[in-house]
Amino acid sequence: MNSVWALLASIALIRTTLYNYLPEKLRLYISARFEEWTRRFNTDETMVFKDYQSSKMNQLFQAANLYLGESLPTISIPRVTVEKTENVRNLTFSMEKNTEMIDVYENIPMKWKYFSDYSQGMSKHGIRWYELSFHKEYKSLVTNCYLPYILERANKIKERNRVVQLHTAAHDFWTPKPVIIQHPMTFETLAMDGNLKKELVEDLDRFMNSKEYYQQIGKVWKRGYLLYGPPGTGKSSLIAAMANHLNFDIYNSNLSAVSSDFVLQNLLLSTANRSILVIEDIDCSIKLQNRESGIEQPIKYQQQNKLMFLQVTLSGLLNFFDGILSCCGEGKILVATTNYKDRIDRALLRAGRMDMHIYLTYCTFSAFKQLALRCLEISDHSLFHHIEKLLPKVKVSPAEVAGELMKTRDPKASTEGLIKHLEEKLIADGNSEVSPKHHSSLSQTSNCQVHKSSISLPLACNGASMDNVKSPGPKPDVSVKSKLTADGEGDNNFEKTDLVRDRSSRHNILQVIEDMEKELLSYKEAIIALQKKSCGTLNKLAGIKATI
Repeated sequence: MNSVWALLASIALIRTTLYNYLPEKLRLYISARFEEWTRRFNTDETMVFKDYQSSKMNQLFQAANLYLGESLPTISIPRVTVEKTENVRNLTFSMEKNTEMIDVYENIPMKWKYFSDYSQGMSKHGIRWYELSFHKEYKSLVTNCYLPYILERANKIKERNRVVQLHTAAHDFWTPKPVIIQHPMTFETLAMDGNLKKELVEDLDRFMNSKEYYQQIGKVWKRGYLLYGPPGTGKSSLIAAMANHLNFDIYNSNLSAVSSDFVLQNLLLSTANRSILVIEDIDCSIKLQNRESGIEQPIKYQQQNKLMFLQVTLSGLLNFFDGILSCCGEGKILVATTNYKDRIDRALLRAGRMDMHIYLTYCTFSAFKQLALRCLEISDHSLFHHIEKLLPKVKVSPAEVAGELMKTRDPKASTEGLIKHLEEKLIADGNSEVSPKHHSSLSQTSNCQVHKSSISLPLACNGASMDNVKSPGPKPDVSVKSKLTADGEGDNNFEKTDLVRDRSSRHNILQVIEDMEKELLSYKEAIIALQKKSCGTLNKLAGIKATI
């Protein structure tokens, strides 16, 4: 024992002598050689992952934080930090200062220690770091396998734990504070044709599992979907279901609010990876010019007595879909919606831009059965065959059908109410093919047969000259034909016939008004085209005048 103390005293004396009398460079050299000599007897090696909490985050530190936090609830540690913020779904766990834990990877123990320093001599944010210790013979395994494994697991944990958020464009930028989406719509609750839904889900899953395949064939890992169909058929609900299925944020943009192609490109660059970029009503957001003219100029329009220019062009939109800037990022999904597919330029619809075209129509019997199972918890009913016959004849959206089914939880009363609603729409549309076998109260109120009415009204142009525009369709004519049976009392039959005739006439008048509105819109588009042509001619004349 005395010999040990004597040895330690001698080492201390030698160290003091070296420090006081030897030059600094010589002292450093001797110290380095001494540490190298002692390291030969140490079998462990240590890696340090520092995080200075600055703008440049250490991805390995963040990954280790997520990876180790997932294991903390299952192991015994004296102190653990637990947090929950609105931007994550679950609780998050992290190690306390100066604590350690053991992780096992391929039967090899990996010792982790966590340290932090928030002393006054450091920056106001301080510094945090992990130390990973392992046997030095496993250094290659740790570098080539363990650390990439941690990065991969951390990405999966991050994706699984984050909440879906909605980003909207304002003043040429995405809003700094996105809104958390709590939309309950999923593919399980979405009323949609069963085969089409299955095809879409399989396409999404196949895309998410094809990152390496896209890299192998040299394509950007992105996907485009076009949702088209009549209004109110569930395009927005489908987007919400896609976001919940993939756990992707939604970036919603209105092209009419984007000032230029440059801003459009910046919006694309600032979208996060693994997100859904939505362009709603792409056919009417901006007026895309005809590329066959060979001239693509900013479009002029009048706003508050100022001549403004709309700078988003068709070529800018095409580059936005699959130009060189679309290569920045990965796992992005682009969704465009429209009510009129035929109004979109064909170049926007080709594969690589819109890879899958999804037609959303009015409620089908398959979608109705899904709604009945969700709202009434029934998969079959004796009245289903009546609904199956009525649905192909009536234009009714899935949301409208769901609203009727939700009025009561009683299956019989709910289905009867839906049948009555469908019959009323069928008669209002001028179709008299209503089955007399079911128990709809409307079918029992009259035994008259109402034929489809044809009503047209003359177009009033408020004195404007429309000589060059011909109004399509037949001349103004109003005719309502009805046929009464001889059964029952005449007065009652006439009253009921008048009731049904009045309903049919009012609906047909509304239909004619809608047709007139569409006709006026077509005239408006023709006038706008003429104005554009006149502007082009005026510009050419001005150029000729300037040269003269």
